[in-house]
Amino acid sequence: MSEQDGIKRGAKQPENSNWGGDMLERTGVKPEKISLIEIISQLTKSQREKLIAGYDLRNFARIFEDSDTMAMVDGFLENDMNISETAKKLYMHRNTLIYRLNKIYVETGLDLRKFDMALTFDILRILYTMR
Repeated sequence: MSEQDGIKRGAKQPENSNWGGDMLERTGVKPEKISLIEIISQLTKSQREKLIAGYDLRNFARIFEDSDTMAMVDGFLENDMNISETAKKLYMHRNTLIYRLNKIYVETGLDLRKFDMALTFDILRILYTMR
């Protein structure tokens, strides 16, 4: 940002400003987690089918139905896609985790280390369970 934008570097923002920091401190409102399941359940069947179109769910089904793989995926997503943290919490070597994530990528075409692809994977999992 430049001074032309009207903001000087290092200048403290007013207390009532909606500028950075913790949302609870700024607004007094605790943010709620938006549930993907609730959002997707509001879609019509044709809209859900349209989202699935273009994906071979047979490849996904093998993964979705493997409880060990899904526990690893859930752990990875819960740890904000942090490989080291997930490996520690799952008592797994980080190279093993990377190998398993690569295996999912080969089977599905989705690299779960990328946010948009992880979100797509999660949406497809929800749609698969709703079928």
